[in-house]
Amino acid sequence: MNREVIKELIKELLGCKGMLLVIDSGGAVSEMHAPLAIETEFDGRWATIEAGEWHVHLDLDAVRGAQFVENSNHGHESMMPKLYYLRLSGMDEATLLRFYFPNPWLDDDERPTEFQPERLRLFEEFCDRFVGRDGVVFVERTIEGDTYYEEPVKSGGVV
Repeated sequence: MNREVIKELIKELLGCKGMLLVIDSGGAVSEMHAPLAIETEFDGRWATIEAGEWHVHLDLDAVRGAQFVENSNHGHESMMPKLYYLRLSGMDEATLLRFYFPNPWLDDDERPTEFQPERLRLFEEFCDRFVGRDGVVFVERTIEGDTYYEEPVKSGGVV
């Protein structure tokens, strides 16, 4: 995958209020909210994302794919019908890093609330700009399986 597209995605995503980063090593998962004052440096094949007490090193050459995901099969359906995120994947489709968008069914304190369409718009705007570029795809993840799209698709929002 093109390093420049990955860098652009990372920089723009980290500039969004309420973004949650999730690192998945397969055996452990780490979640951290990205403050607006976050440092991102790129040095060759490495990206360093640093925010005060924590930092992440990402090998850009290990990123093989980027998927904008609308997930309705996530285990928290009683609290929030769908999750919205960008997933960076590596070899064998392993998840490297996810960037969760502010959820339209959660308030600022992450408590369930009525659907907030303005929170979904941010995800849709990113999809409109990036899906179809250098292999970036949109994925609908449901209990029946995953459906991949190579062009922007409007999210369903309300269930």
